[in-house]
Amino acid sequence: MAIKRKRDDASSSELGIDPLECILKKLPSFLDVLRFKRVCRSWYSVAENYVSGPCFSPSSQTPWLLLPSYEEDWKEDDDKEERGLCFFNLEEKKEYRDVSVCREVYEGRCVGSSHGWLILLDKKANLSVFNPFSGARIQVGSLIPDLEFTCFDAYTLGEQPRMLVSKAVVMSDSKKNKHKDGVVMIYGRKLVFCPYNDGRFIELDGAHPPYQDIICSSAHMVSALSEAGSVEVWDFSGEYFPTKIMDMTPSFPLKTAELVKSFRDLYSSHFYLVETCRELLFIVRFIGEFLDGDGKPVREEDLLSDEDTQPKICPYKTLLFHVYRLDPHEEKWVEMESLGDQVVFVGGNHSISLRVEDCPGCMKDSIYFTDSYWERVDEDYSYGGHDMGYYSLRDQIVKPFYDTQLWKMKPIPFWVMPNPW
Repeated sequence: MAIKRKRDDASSSELGIDPLECILKKLPSFLDVLRFKRVCRSWYSVAENYVSGPCFSPSSQTPWLLLPSYEEDWKEDDDKEERGLCFFNLEEKKEYRDVSVCREVYEGRCVGSSHGWLILLDKKANLSVFNPFSGARIQVGSLIPDLEFTCFDAYTLGEQPRMLVSKAVVMSDSKKNKHKDGVVMIYGRKLVFCPYNDGRFIELDGAHPPYQDIICSSAHMVSALSEAGSVEVWDFSGEYFPTKIMDMTPSFPLKTAELVKSFRDLYSSHFYLVETCRELLFIVRFIGEFLDGDGKPVREEDLLSDEDTQPKICPYKTLLFHVYRLDPHEEKWVEMESLGDQVVFVGGNHSISLRVEDCPGCMKDSIYFTDSYWERVDEDYSYGGHDMGYYSLRDQIVKPFYDTQLWKMKPIPFWVMPNPW
C-alpha cells in the first residue's frame, strides 16, 4: 500500500523569520544579500530587519564604482540627460545597472561618499545622505542658517557645489545611532559637523586651515589633514561637543616639497589622509596639468604648433603618488616604498585602506583613484571625470581598471562601499 505524503502548501512568504535569518547569515557576499531582498516582499522585510539588527556586521567588501551608464548604441550627440548610472564591480569586472538614484546624483551634486552613503548638496543648500543600494535617505539640514553663507557661495553652490564643500563624510555606516552620527565636511576653509538629530551646523575648532581631507574611524574619531601636512583628531564619542585629542604638525616631507617647487607649472598636487589598521598615511597625488602625445607632462604653451593658435586638448592625468606614514613619537612623515598587502581607494570618497584578501579583483600595494580635481573637472565639455585608474607602488606606473575611451564622464565617478542599510 502506497503511503500518501502530505503536501506542504506553505509558500515562501509563510516561512518563519528564523530560517530565513539563518540563510542570510550564511550568504557569503553583500551582492547575495541584495539578491535575497529582491525575491519577494516578505524576504525584503526579513532582510531589512536583519541588517538593521545588532547581530549584523557587514564584512569587508571591495568598493564599487558608481559611474555614468553608456549603452552600446550610445552616440556622442545623444541627449546627456538620457544616460543612466551603473555600478562597476571590480571583483567581477561587471556593470550593474539597477541602481537606486535620485535627482541630485544625476545632477552631479554629490560632495562625498562614505560608508556606503552619498552625501548630496542641492541647489538650495540642503544637505542629505542617500544610500544607492537600499534607497534609504536622511535629510540632514540646511547650510544657510548656521554658516556665513554669502552671495558668492550661493553662485558657487549652483554651478560647482564641490568648490564649496570639497569633502564630506558620515560618522558611521548605519542608521542605528542617529543621536551620535552625522556629517563632517570641509566647508571652504572650515571644518563643520552636523548631527542627524539636530540639523545645526557646528564649526570645529580647527587650527590649521585650509584642509585637504577628512576621515572618520569606527571609534567615532574624526581626523583632518591640512594643506601643510598637519593632523588634527577629534573624539565624537562624548555626549556633548566633540573634543580635540590630537594636534600634530609634522615637518612637510622634503621629497614632495622639492617636486612641488620644481615642477609647479607641470603638476598639481592633491593630498589624502588614510587610516590603516596600524597607522595614518599621508598620500600625495601628482596630476599632470597638460600632457603631450606620449602622456608626458608639458607646459601649456608647448602644446601650440606653428599652424594652430589654440592649444590641443590634452586632459589632465594622474601620473605619480608619494606615500608617507605618520611617526607620532618623532612627529614626522616617513616615506613608504610599499603598502605591503594594503589596497588604498582615494578620490571624492572617504579615503580608505583595505587588505588585499578583502578586495577580490584588486592588486596589492596599489592606490585606486577616481577624479577629484574639482577646479578643472567641469572646465571643458570634452573632458572631466576621466582621471581614474590604479597606481602600483612597485612598478611606479598608472594602469587602467575600467575599459573606456570616454574623456567626459558626468556625473563624476565615485567609490562607494557596499552597504545594505
